[in-house]
Amino acid sequence: MRYTQIIKPLFLAFILSLTPSLARAADTTLVPTGASWKYLDNGSDQGTAWRASSFDDSSWPAGLAQLGYGDGDEATTLGFGPDANNKFITSYFRRAFNVTNASLFTTVTLRLLRDDGAVVYLNGVEVWRTNMPTGTIGHLTTASVAIAGADETTFVQTTINPSLLVNGTNVLAVELHQSGGTSSDISFDLQLIGSDNSASVTRGPYLQIGTPNSTVVRWRTNTATNSRVSIGTTQGSLTSNFDNATSTTEHEVVVSGLSPATKYFYSIGSTTQALAGNDSNHFFVTSPTAGTSSPTRIWVLGDSGTANASAQAVRNAYLTFTGTVHTNFWLMLGDNAYENGTDSEYQAAVFDMYPTILRQSVLWPTIGNHDTAQSSNPPAGLPYFAMFTLPANAEAGGMASGTEKYYSFDYANIHFICLDSMTSDRSSTGAMANWLRADLASTTRQWTIAFWHHPPYTKGSHDSDTEQNLVEMRQTFLPILEDGGVDLVLAGHSHSYERSFLIDGHYGTSSTFTNAMKKDGGSGRPNETGAYNKATLGAGAHEGAVYAVAGSSGQISGGTLNHPAMFISLNNLGSMVFDVNGNTLDAKFLRENGAIADSFRIVKGVAGPATPAAPTNLVATTFSTTQINLSWTDNSSDETGFRIERCTGAGCTNFAQVAEVGSNVTTFANTGLTKNTTYTYRVRAFNAGGNSAYSNVASAKTLNKLPRGSIRLSPTINIESPDLMLERKAVRP
Repeated sequence: MRYTQIIKPLFLAFILSLTPSLARAADTTLVPTGASWKYLDNGSDQGTAWRASSFDDSSWPAGLAQLGYGDGDEATTLGFGPDANNKFITSYFRRAFNVTNASLFTTVTLRLLRDDGAVVYLNGVEVWRTNMPTGTIGHLTTASVAIAGADETTFVQTTINPSLLVNGTNVLAVELHQSGGTSSDISFDLQLIGSDNSASVTRGPYLQIGTPNSTVVRWRTNTATNSRVSIGTTQGSLTSNFDNATSTTEHEVVVSGLSPATKYFYSIGSTTQALAGNDSNHFFVTSPTAGTSSPTRIWVLGDSGTANASAQAVRNAYLTFTGTVHTNFWLMLGDNAYENGTDSEYQAAVFDMYPTILRQSVLWPTIGNHDTAQSSNPPAGLPYFAMFTLPANAEAGGMASGTEKYYSFDYANIHFICLDSMTSDRSSTGAMANWLRADLASTTRQWTIAFWHHPPYTKGSHDSDTEQNLVEMRQTFLPILEDGGVDLVLAGHSHSYERSFLIDGHYGTSSTFTNAMKKDGGSGRPNETGAYNKATLGAGAHEGAVYAVAGSSGQISGGTLNHPAMFISLNNLGSMVFDVNGNTLDAKFLRENGAIADSFRIVKGVAGPATPAAPTNLVATTFSTTQINLSWTDNSSDETGFRIERCTGAGCTNFAQVAEVGSNVTTFANTGLTKNTTYTYRVRAFNAGGNSAYSNVASAKTLNKLPRGSIRLSPTINIESPDLMLERKAVRP
C-alpha cells in the first residue's frame, strides 16, 4: 500500500471531524427490534378485522422477534403447516404500544425485516406494503419475488404519517407473505421510531472560565434554539436568568454579576424550556476574591483521553477519594481525546467520561499532540478550540495572551499559567515566551503553577533528552519560569508518573544534572525528610520548583524511568490531587486502585533551618560481600538524618538513608558487589534546610569466600590445611 493511500483517508477523516454535526431530531423508539409480538401461524384467513386496534388477539401466542423459520437465527420459530411442499403463505403479527403525546412527533420511521413480502397497518390503516402486488391482498396472495442473499437480513425503511398516531394505545398489524408454498424460510422483525423537533441536551452542561464574579456555562443540543441559564443560591429557586438570543446547537452563556466564593444552582435550556438542572447535581462555586487565601482542591489528569476502563478506574478512584469535598477546578494536561482529537472522540473521552465533575467544576485544559492529530499547525476550526472557551483576553486574571493556545488565570492566592508545547513558537524571542515574561512580572499571587503537555524532564515513554518539543520547553521556558519564582510545573505526554526533588537551574540533558541543582534532595514528606521549604511567601526567584509528569490517567507505557532529577518514578495509572491552603501545598499521586503512591508538601514563606554540620571520622569495615559497618561522628544537633553514598570509579550512587541514631553506627546489607574489590563511602547530614557537606571518604575491601578446608577460629584468625581434621567442639574462639 502506498503512503498516500494510508495518509489521505486519515487526513480526510480528520477534516470531516472538524465539521459540526447537522442538528437532528430527538428520537424516541416506539417499538424496538427484538420486541415481543402476538402472532398467528395456522394458515387461516383472518380477513380484515384483525387489522383494527380493537381486535381481540388475547388467544394468539406471543414471541420475541426475530420470528420465522428456516434460517436458524430466530428467537421464535413459526409453524408452516403439515406439508413442507405446500407451506402456509401468510403469517399475522400484532403489537400494541403507548404514546404519551402524539403531537410531538414530526416524523415516524418504520424499519422492517421481511422475507418475503409484507403489508403494515397502523391503527387499522395501511401505511406500507413492500414486495407485494397492488390491489386487494388475501391470505393466499404471494409476495412479488423471493427474497434471497443479503436482502434476507437487511432492514428496509420508510417514513409514515405521524398523524396516524394517537395518544394512549396504538397497534401495529403486519401480514407477512411467502413467495410460494415451497419457500424454505421466513423472517420478521420491526422497529418504529418517532422523531420530534424539541431540543434535548447531547453534551454537557460544562463550566469554563470561572472567576469570582462570573462563570461560562456551555452545552450542546440536538436542534438549534436560543439559550438561557437560570441561577439561584437556593436549589429549586432559580431567580436570575441569563440569555443568549442566537439560535444555535452550541450554547455558551456568560453568567455574571455573581458574588465570590458562593454556591449557585443552575438550569440550562431555552427561553421557553428548561432542559437540565435545577437540582442538587447542577451547581458551581465561584472563585474566591483574587489574592485571598482559601482552601483549594485541584484535580489533575494527564493523557486521559483513552475512553477506556483504565480512564474509568482513575476517575472512580478520585471521586471516591474526594467524596463530599468539592473540586474547585480541574486541569487536563493534553492528549485529552485519542487518537486525533475529533469531536466524537472528545464526546467519548471527556464529555461521556466526566459528566458529573464537568457540570460542577471549571475545567482548564491544555493542548497535546493527539488533540491536533499530530499537527503543529492545526486549523482554527479544530474541535479543541471550538468546544473550549479559554481566557485569551485575561478574563480570569493575568495578562492577555490574545490566543486560547496559552493563557493564565488566578484562583485565590494561586496564579496558573497554561503554555502550548505543541502548536506555538517555542523560541526565546517568540510571542509565547515574551507573553510569559510579562505575565510573570505582573502577578502578585503567592503561588505560581505552570502546566503544559510535553514534560521538560522524563525518562518514561518519551525522552526529554532527545525529543524536540521537550528539549525546547526545558531550554526556553524553564529559565523564564524559575526567574519568575515558579513553584510547581505539571506535564503529561509520558504515560507514567515521575516527580522531581525541589530543583532549580537544570536546562541540559539528564547527564548534566548534579546534586547542586537540588534545592532540597529529600522526599518533601513531612514525616520523612520534611516538607520542601521556600523562604519567600510570594514569587522568589530560583528557590526551587517541583516538576511532575502525570501522563498515566488513561494508560501506562513504561520506560527506563531513571531521570536523575526525579525523586520517584512509577509505571502506574493515576491522577494528581492538590490541596492548597495559605502558604502550604499538599500533593498526592492517587492510583487507580485508590492507593496514594506518592505525596509531598511545599511550604512558602518559612525559611528552613540552616544546613547541618558535616559528619567526620567516617570509618567503614567490611567482613563479607553481604554486610558493611559504618560509623561516624555526628557534629550537628539539628539534622533529620543521614544520606550515605557508595562510590566506584564510575561515580557515586545513593546507597542508603537513615534517621539519626545515638551511636551513629549502622550495619547495612551490602549486596550487588564484586569480591576482592575496594569501595568508598561518604556520608552527609540533612534537614529541611538542605544537605551538609560530605564527610571524609572511607574505603573498604570486600572479602572472598573462605578457602576450602579453612576453619574460622576467630574473626581474625584462619587456620588453613587440606589435611587438618578437628572436632568442632574442640575448637573455640
